[in-house]
Amino acid sequence: MNKLKKIVVPIFWSVFCGFVCGRLMFSIYEDKGSNVLNSNVIYLLQDSSYSDYETMKASGVSANYIYYEEDGKYNMVVAMTKNKNNIEKIKEVYGKDLKVTEYLLGDDSINDMIDEYDIKLEATTDGEEIKKIIIDMINIYKDREDVKMAKIS
Repeated sequence: MNKLKKIVVPIFWSVFCGFVCGRLMFSIYEDKGSNVLNSNVIYLLQDSSYSDYETMKASGVSANYIYYEEDGKYNMVVAMTKNKNNIEKIKEVYGKDLKVTEYLLGDDSINDMIDEYDIKLEATTDGEEIKKIIIDMINIYKDREDVKMAKIS
């Protein structure tokens, strides 16, 4: 009986500790995974990449933009949308082939506002109205350093 106790008790504690550690790890990654799954795909339309900030400001296709720095380059984003059909409409208004990059955005309030503007954008064909909507969409994200996006393409 004593020999059986020496074998069973360590096995029981090993299984119990494994279960507790596994459950803890699962709960940590479950939270992170649900945040990614609840994110929405957003398309950023970029004018170009510039080597410095001043050149970007002077050369941009639009005065209303957001930018980010990546690999020492400044990337100017002139529009954002969640609707693939609106991408060509935006490109036509600017008369330029804009680079489209996909990101995940988990902020529900911004996602809801972009959905509203996408509906307006899809409903109009007037170039000036499209530009106004695009400016409003950019202003949603402007000066919001608390909102992060994850690049997926």
